[in-house]
Amino acid sequence: MRRSTTRSVTRSGRERSALDAAYDECRRLVRTTRPTEYALMQLMPPPVRPACWALYAALASADDLLDSTEGTPQERARRLQEWRAALEADLTSGTSDDPIRLALTDAVWHWGLDLDDLLGALDAVQRDEDREGVATWQEWRERAHAQNVSWPEQLMRMLVRSGLPVPVRLRDLPGFTRFVDGLFLTDMLRDLPEDLDGGHVWFPAEILDRFHVTPAELISREWTPAVRQLVAHLTGQAREWLENSRRALRNTLPLGPGIVLDSAVELFGAELDAIVRAGSAVLHRPVRVPRHTEWRILGPARARAAVVWRLTLPPGRADTPARTASAARAGATSPDDDRADATASALHTDSERHTTRIAEPPLPPRPHRDGARPPAVAAAHLPQHVAIVMDGNGRWATGLGLPRDEGHRAGAVALRDVVQGALEIGLAHLTVYAFSTENWKRSPDEVSKLFAIMRAELLDGELLDHDVRLRWVGSPDGLPEDVVEVLRAQEHATRNRTGLTFNVCVNYGGRAELAQAGAALARAALAGEVDPARVSERLFAAHLPHHAMPDVDLLWRTSGEIRTSNFLPWHAHYAELHFTDQPWPEVDRRDLWSAITAYTHRKRRKGAASVPPPADGAQ
Repeated sequence: MRRSTTRSVTRSGRERSALDAAYDECRRLVRTTRPTEYALMQLMPPPVRPACWALYAALASADDLLDSTEGTPQERARRLQEWRAALEADLTSGTSDDPIRLALTDAVWHWGLDLDDLLGALDAVQRDEDREGVATWQEWRERAHAQNVSWPEQLMRMLVRSGLPVPVRLRDLPGFTRFVDGLFLTDMLRDLPEDLDGGHVWFPAEILDRFHVTPAELISREWTPAVRQLVAHLTGQAREWLENSRRALRNTLPLGPGIVLDSAVELFGAELDAIVRAGSAVLHRPVRVPRHTEWRILGPARARAAVVWRLTLPPGRADTPARTASAARAGATSPDDDRADATASALHTDSERHTTRIAEPPLPPRPHRDGARPPAVAAAHLPQHVAIVMDGNGRWATGLGLPRDEGHRAGAVALRDVVQGALEIGLAHLTVYAFSTENWKRSPDEVSKLFAIMRAELLDGELLDHDVRLRWVGSPDGLPEDVVEVLRAQEHATRNRTGLTFNVCVNYGGRAELAQAGAALARAALAGEVDPARVSERLFAAHLPHHAMPDVDLLWRTSGEIRTSNFLPWHAHYAELHFTDQPWPEVDRRDLWSAITAYTHRKRRKGAASVPPPADGAQ
């Protein structure tokens, strides 16, 4: 089902067999109870599918505990609470004696899924036991989103871990909420007979009142003209939401997720057609899409998806886990073990959750997808500090007819590869210009999306898997609080690493940095700590906000622009400048190696005259 990584502990045959059986049980459950959702999961990359089954099976299991006819509502709620508590314990230990929870636990460790969102969705399911119904569409949407938004975002998270630049925070995309609304309403119409069997009517009271339909009429299965009009209106509403969301989302998703989106809209649309054709039967039994209709939609979609995943996912990345459950069990050996502490705390916050991965031995650099190897450069000839202005993301996207934020997503993928190349060649310091103080002049929408991509990359990228120490260079003023939190958390979590120091300049301006140093010196002079007559370059540098950063040896800018743009004016005062024409999304580690090779051919005199070789016979 998936390969082990160098960090995983080899499973025994019994463990492997139990895990395979757990995933198979999830697959059977989803295929039997939700064939449409199962068909859509089969459009995902093969290594991702088992986790899709586990995610959906866990939600279905929680839902079934509440929908069971055994015991009182209080007893059913207690069983769900116990199941959820057991899940939290399983996620901490990395294993479970329950097959559904075992599969979900393995998927969480394998793909680095968002535990807070998962547990929050389960909590939302549990809250439904206390609800008799909802009054307005707004209340209905809140219920729909609380239960359902997490799951597609987890699928996107797995694609990110597979190496595909996709938006993890789907809820921030225009049209996504309507997509969730359309799916949830279709699902509610499909499950209408089951809900009526339990005496539940989940449609908002405001829409029932509009069509003069009472819950009692629906529960008694009266197919009155008003009920028929209500069902027709709801199917039309669901169809409209799905189609509108497709138009809004289609240009914001890469091709692979776009195929899944199109297929979801068409399959759920076919379900809505079947519901309309069923007439009064929609109140009595579940409605199925005819098999020939399903295959007409799925056949071409499967063929396209197989080609797209093969072309867009980097080789070897589609099944690379964040951390396996077996490694979690091996790492958490005692209460005093730092890894055990990290594992336990991973259930609560983003920063603590990703500390778990930092506690593991770092992985070696990931090889280039084409097998390229770095040039042989002696350590003495390597630049110690390379700084990069990653220019051209937006122009690259615009040139391809894509939104500018797609360029930033592609740029994030390019940066991952460049960091891998820096690790491979043995670079000590790498600094990138991620967001300048001048970038605030861009549209609020672009800035917001850029920060969302940045935060997702910090949490879900490959940085934490390798021997990289992250340092944030810049000011918190004006930055979103969640971006500041994750930058500080990752800086703190990686502080003891000794490999590549990766400086990320976010909300940075070179002149502002110099002004800060001048202000700090002025305050020291007023306090009598500094003699203004003795201010030297060294003393000035000591008052810079990031005085520990070494001087830049090589400053590289992409996309054909020949300027430094207020980037590290103090530290880059003697940097060798290197300009290339390709936009940043088209860059990979080989371009970094090429820049470093060019650097090794430069003569670094720093103001001194060249010394000619001695003449023949000179003593």
